[in-house]
Amino acid sequence: MQISKTLTILGVTAGLAAIVPAAQSAHAKTMANPVPQALQGTWYGKYSDGTTGKSAVKYRLTKYTFKQGAAKATNQNYQAITFYDNVDKYANTKDSNYLFKVANKVNKHGYWKLTLINVNSPLYFKKVQHNGKTALKMYSYLSSNSKKAQINYYYQKSE
Repeated sequence: MQISKTLTILGVTAGLAAIVPAAQSAHAKTMANPVPQALQGTWYGKYSDGTTGKSAVKYRLTKYTFKQGAAKATNQNYQAITFYDNVDKYANTKDSNYLFKVANKVNKHGYWKLTLINVNSPLYFKKVQHNGKTALKMYSYLSSNSKKAQINYYYQKSE
């Protein structure tokens, strides 16, 4: 009888040992990847979609947010939009249309992929040197069937 109790305890312990790491890895998969520190900050530049001309824009990237908006006040009713990286926290809120996810590593060309979930639109960011200044290079595609990338550079203001 003592042997069967020992075997039962060992079996339960082994089963729990197998279940707990699996539960932890499933939880880890739902955690948000933070925006890489190299990309964080406030970046200014001109954005053009190829049809409407260039507009002054500002991007602010923090550990778990991505805010885009006009760099200057204009007569257009242009509102800044904040996207959130924590999908679990914001999934069932009024901000659920403003979610993004960050890839867990750079792609083979050194770009970080940030995907705007609601429109399934990936944006690719990389910190580079451009015209002698540190810049945030962003490329994206205007449509899912477009083969030509839209490339823009954004700079931090000098103090």
